Amino acid sequence: MRKTLFTLHKYAGLTLGLLLALIGLTGSLLVFDHALDETLTPQTVSFTPSADRASYAEVFAAAQAAVPGNPTPTRLMTQRQPGSPHVVRFPTPEGAPGPIEVAVSPTDAEVLAVRGWGTPEYTMSWLYRLHYTLLAGKNGKIVVGFMGLLLMVFCITGAVLWWPKKSKTHKRKWKRAFAISRNGNRFRFYLDVHKVFGIYFLPLLLIISFSGVSMVFPTQVETVVGSLFEMEPRPALPSSGASSGTPIIPDQAAAIAQAAFPGGALKRIYLPRDESDSYGLSFRATEEVWTNYGASFARVDQYSGEILMSQNATELPLGNKILRWQFPLHNGDALGIVGRWLVLLTGLVPALLFATGVYLWWRKRQLQSRTRRHRAVTPATA
Repeated sequence: MRKTLFTLHKYAGLTLGLLLALIGLTGSLLVFDHALDETLTPQTVSFTPSADRASYAEVFAAAQAAVPGNPTPTRLMTQRQPGSPHVVRFPTPEGAPGPIEVAVSPTDAEVLAVRGWGTPEYTMSWLYRLHYTLLAGKNGKIVVGFMGLLLMVFCITGAVLWWPKKSKTHKRKWKRAFAISRNGNRFRFYLDVHKVFGIYFLPLLLIISFSGVSMVFPTQVETVVGSLFEMEPRPALPSSGASSGTPIIPDQAAAIAQAAFPGGALKRIYLPRDESDSYGLSFRATEEVWTNYGASFARVDQYSGEILMSQNATELPLGNKILRWQFPLHNGDALGIVGRWLVLLTGLVPALLFATGVYLWWRKRQLQSRTRRHRAVTPATA
């Protein structure tokens, strides 16, 4: 059994490890994607924060006027921290890799940047598309999902292969299993690096791979989680009661929804898609541990302003909480700055394991070839 697992672990790693390394490296870069984006595009950052705030309606209007054809915006992502812009998103133009995003100053509604998501000019979004879809659309996204499943298999087979064997005295050498040898034997050193880094980062690799799979295959993961834990079904999105009259503005919808989450931070505003749709607003409730993610939400009637639905992520059954935690676990936001650095380092591990694995395979082939040549020469010289 162990030999079969070793063969599976080795050849799957040699053939697909490079792709896993690419996904991991791009994921590490994306841990601080917004901070890096603001560094690459300093024009989107305001260095003189002001107490004055533009209304959300003004931000939407300014963004719409800046996009050719004046398309209807779909959502607004509120500024992540002081100095950051609001970001207004528009539908994806035909043939484009992603939607148009407009960065708007929260203080005076000045348009700071108009960019196409997923294009090379919008560097961090292009990296996100590479990480999430391998630049290959839905098919690439499915491949990434299966690579996440493969990483989980690597973790399990790696743990089995790492598990110390019993010695002649029937004892397991646990101390040796967690140490890296420095006796000058390069092969042994790289083998220890491969094993020790793999086992130390195994819990994080499992968490990140599972959370990635949950985002690619949400329905399937929801079914699995629902079979193991108590879970409420997804609520149906309510429609506005009346489809006539004067719609309320986004600021009114935000103020009304805020009442459902006292002290909560508004993260996104989803505009009604048509006359019968409602406003959608996501919040980070005061009990939510992450910073930039809003797992709670409310739906507000676009005419009457009635709260049609609200859901606090901290009050959900365990199964629903597990699903809501997956995205902030994947990017480390759930554990604060420490979590983000841990996820960044974990994203580098597949590349390290692939590099050391390739070296071990190549070096072993060299030794085996040298042994065969020696055996072939020895009878002739005897």
